[in-house]
Amino acid sequence: MSATETNESQSRLRVSQRLVDAIVVVCSILLAFTIDAWWDDRGERKAEIVLLKRLQADFGEIRAMLEVTLKDHAETHDACVALLEFEIGETLPATPEVDSMVAKVFLASRTFNPGSGAVAAFLGSDSARLVRNQLLADLLLAWPGLVEELQEEEAQLHKGVSERWTPYLASRANLGLYIATYGVLMSGLPGHVSSPSQRKPLTVDEEFVNHVLNRFTWQQLALREIGPLSAAVEEILALLENELNS
Repeated sequence: MSATETNESQSRLRVSQRLVDAIVVVCSILLAFTIDAWWDDRGERKAEIVLLKRLQADFGEIRAMLEVTLKDHAETHDACVALLEFEIGETLPATPEVDSMVAKVFLASRTFNPGSGAVAAFLGSDSARLVRNQLLADLLLAWPGLVEELQEEEAQLHKGVSERWTPYLASRANLGLYIATYGVLMSGLPGHVSSPSQRKPLTVDEEFVNHVLNRFTWQQLALREIGPLSAAVEEILALLENELNS
């Protein structure tokens, strides 16, 4: 082999070696990026699981709280309906059932306040990007708006109690007895605090009917807002369970 051929062969070997070295470097870089991406993804998945578990616990409590709220609003709604069945001019009977209905309609005021917890962590930080299920993320983003709509209706109920319905009842009957009855209702314990000899009779008149009708209207609006909340809670919990089990 001539010197020229030898030089050309060595030159080709050097080019080939450089090419191999370059390929090795590129592959090493790509492998490093792949490992980093895999590690980051693994870390984010762990963080997502922690967040999903917290959300599952919070919404489990929210579901129980919402059931109590729904029961309370429904009972007050039914109390309005029952009181509207009395005729104008009729004196309400001194019974535990009627006293409970009057206490619910003229004194009761409930506010659904599920707090923040994991939902606040989802909304107020970078945690939102951890939830990969888009439907679940959308429902979580919409949740505060649904709560706010119910709370707006409940704020009107609270305002009605403080500004109209309780003052009316105080002007027509022994308010202390109904307040005590309301306390028994809120405690969840059986009991009745008033007796016929203690009470000032409450007579149904047009103003009484108007107040009950007004309360009935706001109760219907509050119940209407609870429906979407209940549906959202059930869907969120179902999606959370699926994500945690996948």
